[in-house]
Amino acid sequence: MTRFASSNCQRRGKGLTLFPNSFKALLLLAIILSTSVLYGQSNRRQSVQYLTFTVEGAHGIYVRDLKKDEVELRLDGEPVEIRYFGGHTVDTAYAFLIENSPRTAPHAVSNPRWGMVNAVDQIRYHLMSDFFYPLSTIGPSMLAEFFLELKVLQDFTREDYLLVNAVSDMRPEFTGVAVDRIEVGRMLGRGVDFLRERPEKRKMLVLFTATIDRESYAHLEEYKQMLQGTDVELFVVSFALRFPSGPGVSFNEQMNTYFFRQLTGVTSGKTYISTEYAYLDRLFTDLRSRLENSYTIGFYLPASEEPDEHDVELKINRSKVRVTCRPVLIY
Repeated sequence: MTRFASSNCQRRGKGLTLFPNSFKALLLLAIILSTSVLYGQSNRRQSVQYLTFTVEGAHGIYVRDLKKDEVELRLDGEPVEIRYFGGHTVDTAYAFLIENSPRTAPHAVSNPRWGMVNAVDQIRYHLMSDFFYPLSTIGPSMLAEFFLELKVLQDFTREDYLLVNAVSDMRPEFTGVAVDRIEVGRMLGRGVDFLRERPEKRKMLVLFTATIDRESYAHLEEYKQMLQGTDVELFVVSFALRFPSGPGVSFNEQMNTYFFRQLTGVTSGKTYISTEYAYLDRLFTDLRSRLENSYTIGFYLPASEEPDEHDVELKINRSKVRVTCRPVLIY
């Protein structure tokens, strides 16, 4: 371009005067415009996709010092160049949904001496015990409770004390008769909606509940497709039996573990199931560690005429580690 302009310059004294040739000027303008159009089309053909994952080492300790050159990504068996890599510095949005219903609060108040303990009170206790502080350094969190409807207790904030105050102000919803009408799947969808438009690269949804309900189970495939089509990572803490059996076991208890593992399995999340409060310390420690020690990579995807499923393979160049990530991407 410089040589073209110089060829149309004639020296006059100590300065330069440009005498453009009209045809060449129009030709140059056409080249610039066509190049801009092609560049814009090239940009539209590619979109940035982010993938979140965790790496677990020996004895359940999460890897905190992973480097970009230790990560290899393949889609449908083909290597993909990683253009972005981040760990603790990646802004993350957290959403916590707590079931506060007669199922999780059957008593007016917890009284462990008499064997009366509300699951929702156990949740509140562990969330108030330095749970939010390490997460607030990474990104904002929101807190909501649900029974028949969902109520936001604290909107997205980085102030951990506001979240703790919201948890402490919760009151158990121990009265009510419509316990069989709690649509956990619908509340899950509301949580995804809260996160869907967030600007953060990483989005994590944590659901505290009792068991799945028949209505939600009937739409399992729809909820799986919803999670596959979003970049939200799902974690579930279910206060239920892990391996229910016997004549008195309900349908919800029988299908509970299967349902939630199907949902978290399409993301990089995890399902925690326990009715034994003695193991809750370990459960909440692992949950916080996963939320705190995740990695995110970014890469370009070619645009497709019609979205399709693509297998994800993520390899870490370390021995004896376990990687958890989405098994499939849709684009």
